[in-house]
Amino acid sequence: MVIFTDLDGSLLDHEGYSCDSALPALALVRARSIPLVFATSKTRAEVVRLQEDMGIREPFIAENGGGIFFPAGYGSYCISDAIEQGEHTLILLGKPYLEIRRFIEARKDRFAIRGAGDLSLEELVDLTGLTPEQARLAKQREFTEPFLLDDDAELASLREEALAAGLKITRGGRFYHLIGVGQDKGKAVRRVIEIFRENRVGELLTVAIGDRPNDFSMLSAVDIPVLMPHPDGRYEELILPNLLKAPYPGSLGWGEAVMGILEGLKAVTG
Repeated sequence: MVIFTDLDGSLLDHEGYSCDSALPALALVRARSIPLVFATSKTRAEVVRLQEDMGIREPFIAENGGGIFFPAGYGSYCISDAIEQGEHTLILLGKPYLEIRRFIEARKDRFAIRGAGDLSLEELVDLTGLTPEQARLAKQREFTEPFLLDDDAELASLREEALAAGLKITRGGRFYHLIGVGQDKGKAVRRVIEIFRENRVGELLTVAIGDRPNDFSMLSAVDIPVLMPHPDGRYEELILPNLLKAPYPGSLGWGEAVMGILEGLKAVTG
């Protein structure tokens, strides 16, 4: 099995970014040597810090599918079309951050758009509830730009200009995200699944967990998709084969869903 998971609002609580209620499920995942692959809008720097805090050394997907990172030498895997970057093997799917910043700079006045690169560390802390250190890591972007738009009525026009520039707009929990038109979490998840299947013997069962529309492509790419509710208990509208719905938002619901899947498999396999 391999489990792909969104972070904010899924494994991590929307407020406070804690995973405490998921700790028993995380311990079981580790005990069974199940790869837990983060698929998130967070940066490489943010994910590395989270993995260190959780004692995880697994591949991850950063910035909404902009890049896939395998730990260097992971399982002696053979990975084609990859770039060796120090402690990671990178599969590049997104556009360079500087290209996306140029798009925003050229349109800031007309659209009243503010990207993460325009926000001070203090502003980012106030908007997100991150600590100053977490906000510093969040600003180390490589492939995408979270942004705020003062007038949502301008979104349609901005989308048109983004598409003409080879970019697209997705919506996360707190920000819009400007990303390369050819990237999404689903494409990255399918590539990771290919790599696991090319390098491992036997059948592979895939699970993905997410809560927002930018997770839908990821959920549609796996055998068992799990939809998380929002903090108010509302679920996004999504219809997929084998779709499960976590009973609670955040880390509590994540833990319940994962434990249910693992215990269900144990019952089936004896």
